[in-house]
Amino acid sequence: MASMGEEWLTRAGWSSETLQRFGLSFAVCAAAVESMAACCRDAWVTGLLRGFNGNMSLRLPAAERGSVLLVTGTGVAKGHMEPGGLALADMDGRLLCGARLSSETPMHVAIYRRRPETGCVLHVHPAHMLALSLRLGSEQARFLRMPLLESDLWLCHLGRAGAFPNGSQELADAVGEAFAPAGIRAVFMEGHGLCAVGATGMEALSVCEQLEHMAETQLLAGL
Repeated sequence: MASMGEEWLTRAGWSSETLQRFGLSFAVCAAAVESMAACCRDAWVTGLLRGFNGNMSLRLPAAERGSVLLVTGTGVAKGHMEPGGLALADMDGRLLCGARLSSETPMHVAIYRRRPETGCVLHVHPAHMLALSLRLGSEQARFLRMPLLESDLWLCHLGRAGAFPNGSQELADAVGEAFAPAGIRAVFMEGHGLCAVGATGMEALSVCEQLEHMAETQLLAGL
């Protein structure tokens, strides 16, 4: 019996022969599809993704090319993703096959260039982090700063990027630059959302969950 990932690849028209053209293994791609679907669904369940917002990519090993990206397509509801909502792109962000790429693919590309060890980039819209940033206004130095162990442990792993138009090269460059320090695991984009990296989708998602929990705690405490 075919796995869910294999079934999705077949329904999307991504045969073994098609994937081999891009240096990809059918089995590896099928496993990545399952991982992406599960991660997006979990992010939706926890409220980190809503409606059509956010996007995700996974770096896949590809013969000769080195790597290929599995990317969520534009306008795809991540909590209800279907086979037609996925795409393959090269490491320059050019579409290889599948759905129309998210407008924020350049941001993913910029992050992988800065952090070549990264296996996943996950961009979410965490309501508590965004609400906290809005509430603090000009006092952003207080963002996630609390007399808690978690605050000291995680703030050193969080970068910041300014407010730039969605999908713009300016946003991609700013986020890529914010990820330049090796210890940065996530970047908060002002007025936009959060981008996290990890070896796997679940690692990136866990980073998002941790930071969103801290923001909720600060809001509840009124700090």
